[in-house]
Amino acid sequence: MPIRTEQELERAVQEFQTLRDAPEDSDRGRRRAELDADIKAFYVTNAESLRKAKPPR
Repeated sequence: MPIRTEQELERAVQEFQTLRDAPEDSDRGRRRAELDADIKAFYVTNAESLRKAKPPR
């Protein structure tokens, strides 16, 4: 499912982190791979409009 908002992105990243140790050939591993693709797609599509994580120096 595509990520459409920054709030959805935050939830996806949190879920992704809970799945980091899941074996690749498990349901949880497949979910992690799906989230990884969705998160990367969101960043590619929205890179210019995302709020900065850290203030510039």
